[in-house]
Amino acid sequence: MTTTTRSHPTSEGVVVSRVAPTEEGNTWTPTDQLIGMWVAWTVFALALIYVAVMALGFIAAGGLDAPLRDPAFAIMELLILVQAPLIVLLFGAVHRYAAPRSRSLSLAAFALVVVMAGMTLSVHFVLLTVGRQVPSVLLPGFDRLFSFNWPSVAYALDILAWDYCFGLALLLAAPVFTGGPAERAVRTGLMLAGVLCLVGLLGVVTANMQIRNVGIVGYGGVFPVVTLLLARLFARPREVGRKTAPK
Repeated sequence: MTTTTRSHPTSEGVVVSRVAPTEEGNTWTPTDQLIGMWVAWTVFALALIYVAVMALGFIAAGGLDAPLRDPAFAIMELLILVQAPLIVLLFGAVHRYAAPRSRSLSLAAFALVVVMAGMTLSVHFVLLTVGRQVPSVLLPGFDRLFSFNWPSVAYALDILAWDYCFGLALLLAAPVFTGGPAERAVRTGLMLAGVLCLVGLLGVVTANMQIRNVGIVGYGGVFPVVTLLLARLFARPREVGRKTAPK
């Protein structure tokens, strides 16, 4: 965005306008506020439902070490298919909320979340369709392709999506929130969730899925709390068109 100063004639008779660059103001609008608030609440509610279904699934299976079975497993897969696009929308709202100085980071975070959503949607859609309709006895190496028993292709792609791409997105989004106590709480939550997601990658390197569960705590435990904080933050009145101080 530029501002135009008074025009001055030149010796050739051509009028030249002197322009000085200024930093673009914040574009946060009431519509952005409404979208951000309700999407954050929805993602938080879906996370609670996901945890409840998972807990009931493990109880029905007989313990944490037992594989989850239908209908719990199918419901959890469907919840992810609903939740992933909403997370993209939430990070779009975060990008709109960001001040000009941090929009490069918020845009990078949004791009990584889009990659994450594309990967995890593909994985879980394939598991819900092809993985459930192809008899495992007819496809050699079925578990290495369509299961969450490590190592498997589906599991590796989902870890890449949530632990790596989403973990980086959380860390990149954290600097957006540098205001008062409410924003600082969001920033701290984003950083904690992001670090835990990336630490979960050590489980892949060491082939120890117990370590990988640290990543699950990041995006499945801490991030839902962050969405609750975001919902409360977005619900607060905020000056529209806030500009940074001139340098």
